[in-house]
Amino acid sequence: MPAARAATRTPANPSSGGKALPSPSSGPPALSLRTSKGAPSMSNAATGNPMHPDLLRFQGYADFFRLASMFFLSPSEELAQGVIDGSVFDDMRAIFEDAGLDPSCAAFAHESALRRENPTASEMRTELRRDYTALFTHPERPLVAICEMRFRDGRDRAETPSTPFLNEAALHAESCYRAAGLSLDGSRSREPGDHLAIELEFMAYLNARLAEALERNDLDAHRRWEEALSEFEPHLTSWVPDFFSACERSGCGTVYPWLGRIGAVFMERYLKDRA
Repeated sequence: MPAARAATRTPANPSSGGKALPSPSSGPPALSLRTSKGAPSMSNAATGNPMHPDLLRFQGYADFFRLASMFFLSPSEELAQGVIDGSVFDDMRAIFEDAGLDPSCAAFAHESALRRENPTASEMRTELRRDYTALFTHPERPLVAICEMRFRDGRDRAETPSTPFLNEAALHAESCYRAAGLSLDGSRSREPGDHLAIELEFMAYLNARLAEALERNDLDAHRRWEEALSEFEPHLTSWVPDFFSACERSGCGTVYPWLGRIGAVFMERYLKDRA
């Protein structure tokens, strides 16, 4: 599996209309770049700040959100191969180190057993998809809601649950995507704008833009991308930590409880850094 850390080091220019947002390897991207007069643009100035203390931090955030997002669309064979060969776990340990967290916290307890079993990528994908379905898309009773509004409605026991036509979280999220020069691509995904994979993909995108602005020493672009992040960030804080904790408690398979555990740890650090 290609290293997730490389995926956000050279992100696409947000002003390049028509180019696809770099996607998780689990499937096609749900967001596409488009030309937008209101989107923050990036300067073409030469790199002037490669050692800025926040640069590695933003890159680490982007890498975590991108890698995590891969698990929340229907898992691909490429992702399954990354689980089998351990590159997913290597990437996550490196991301934790960048964030100032103990990389051993990202260890996958079943890694040795997995290597002994030596499944094929196809077999691993089948297992991941089975767990994904049981957790998030079971037609009768999924264990964990994978869209923000449904998760919050269930957690908060809302008297009037949201509907596809009255989903404030999705509507606001999609307005944030448009303001950043992005739009949902219906030909690639039919998920609403508050689907976790899309929200995480957008968080990866914003943090990659912030890192790029720092690397170019473009303070105006950094300010505008920081404003975009601040506008969208409540989507993350309102449910994602609880979502990861629910995945950890689910006991469904081995990979998703691991992802839930490390996701909760990472989010605690992220929210502390952003406070």
